[in-house]
Amino acid sequence: MDFPVSKNQFNEHDGIQPTQYDERGIPYGGPARYPGMSNAPPGDPDRYEGNFDPQTGEPYPHMRRRPDGIIGPAVMLVDTDLQTATWHGSVLLLVPRGYPPPTVVLSDDGALSVPFSAVLLDTYKMTAFYRIDIKVALHVSREKKVEYRVNNTGPTYRFFVPGQTTPWRFAFWSCNGWSLSVSDKDKKELGGDNVVWDDLLQKHNTVPFHVQVCGGDQLYSDKVWQSDLWKPWLAIKDKYKRRDAPFTREMAAFADDFYFTHYAKCFFNSKFGESMETLPISTIVDDHDIWDGIGSYPDYLQDSQVFVQLKEYAFKYWRLYQAHTNQQLARQHGYFGSHGYCWLKQFGPFTAALGPDTRYERSLKQIVMPPTYDMIFERLERLPPSVRHLVVFLGVPIVYPRLTYIEKTLSGIKSLGLTKLSFISKQRAIVNIWGEPELSDDMNDHWTSEVHMEERKTFVLRLQEFARKRNVRVMFVGGDVHCCGAGRFASANPAMPPEKDFRFMPQIISSAIMNIPPPNLVIRAVHSSAKTYSLDQSTDEMMYRLFEKDVNGKSPPNNNEKLLARRNFSSYVEDLDSRGLIVNIHVQNENNKGTKPYTINVPALTLTNNMV
Repeated sequence: MDFPVSKNQFNEHDGIQPTQYDERGIPYGGPARYPGMSNAPPGDPDRYEGNFDPQTGEPYPHMRRRPDGIIGPAVMLVDTDLQTATWHGSVLLLVPRGYPPPTVVLSDDGALSVPFSAVLLDTYKMTAFYRIDIKVALHVSREKKVEYRVNNTGPTYRFFVPGQTTPWRFAFWSCNGWSLSVSDKDKKELGGDNVVWDDLLQKHNTVPFHVQVCGGDQLYSDKVWQSDLWKPWLAIKDKYKRRDAPFTREMAAFADDFYFTHYAKCFFNSKFGESMETLPISTIVDDHDIWDGIGSYPDYLQDSQVFVQLKEYAFKYWRLYQAHTNQQLARQHGYFGSHGYCWLKQFGPFTAALGPDTRYERSLKQIVMPPTYDMIFERLERLPPSVRHLVVFLGVPIVYPRLTYIEKTLSGIKSLGLTKLSFISKQRAIVNIWGEPELSDDMNDHWTSEVHMEERKTFVLRLQEFARKRNVRVMFVGGDVHCCGAGRFASANPAMPPEKDFRFMPQIISSAIMNIPPPNLVIRAVHSSAKTYSLDQSTDEMMYRLFEKDVNGKSPPNNNEKLLARRNFSSYVEDLDSRGLIVNIHVQNENNKGTKPYTINVPALTLTNNMV
């Protein structure tokens, strides 16, 4: 569904494109509008014309962070080349189509680079998406501050890269937005959008992170279904006629406009947008990046013309904004999968990071297609021998309490004639706009859902075999559930120490950085099912009692010590002395100022024969 890449794209082999900007970073002859010179924007604030000049593509003042009409920058970690000791990244810029292709100049230890040139990824109306690939040589023994400028004008930005022999530091967060049911009052009581963001950025300014892993729901796109455009389609009572109804030109035009504008507003008028200037991202996708529950609905919905085509538009903009790529270049840019967009990156020589795409290929019965699993493990086998830790980032936690009793309750819920499920939330409808139980997609989303248990078991056992053969510690990190906690898989033999146990795989749960935590009754219900379970005869799983004290120093509500319903993010630091990873879950304080850390130490896997 992407537009083809322009034949006139620029890349590093095309030579340096001369700058056509004045000393203020403004193109000669423009822009037509800039801060202080424009009236209030006309039109719908959720449409392109409400945020950009439809004739020039120049953003209106409320969308601007730069004086030159360019939106961005957003920096992404692409990978680390251990053989050449080179950090690879990319910069995304949204540029009015009449402007010349942009460049980026780095200042590396005070030495200016040649301008890195741009590749045109796509256009929408009068806006062009440009990707600029950049690279930095890693110092042997110290990290570096790298400064950069767009078109060698305007603001100077900076990010940090580790040395070849210094520890990596990275952050993880998820759920950067609000569910549609959250009231303004609820938002205010939590301190608004930015309590946890302010804490993360303060920590980054003190001791910089080298990458932020965005763990899904980087924005909430559920609003796409609030348009009156869908009413005739939703009014079709026969589910199979609805399945076969066409995706119209009007739907396509709306989808393009919605996802382009929604991303631009959510990403570049927020603390997240501010963070992307100085803290490189690496993103995985979860449902709200597309829309709530995508992939976890019955086949007649998943295979409908409307769902199939709308998903393509949503992934088009996920690729552009979050992956700095398009459909034609995604494989060249390192994304892989039978159909989706998985990635495997080196966070230095000792830590590898895996980001499976658990949404594009998802169906009600399968999260990731078997050929994609094979691609994942083929790439894991090629990891360098220096790797000690493999961190698997999943949108939904793979170690989590069972929810089967709720699933069984929902299986017959349509026959009850109810409209609200009061113990979950006063605002939560039982039946969604498609006539399905509202919470059924949430249940089906989970790895611990009954329908996904065999796939989950196979995945974990294959990772166990990888860990055994390569002496690599595997750790899972996930979000989605709007609370925090930690658990683990481990050998069923209680005498086996974690340091020597290849089956020991911790799970960190870190969610949400912005969205509202679940009601206490939900946490209590989930907590009550957080028992010790058996994966197979050799492996069991459990949740840790991490929260013996809440952030206020008191016992947590109802003594729910395994899951804490507060907003949070998590941080990870390599300990080069012990070879382990030091993890902290930073939980929002009760007074809505700052966070309290809860620490988990993840040991490396000690060399053994690993035959037990």
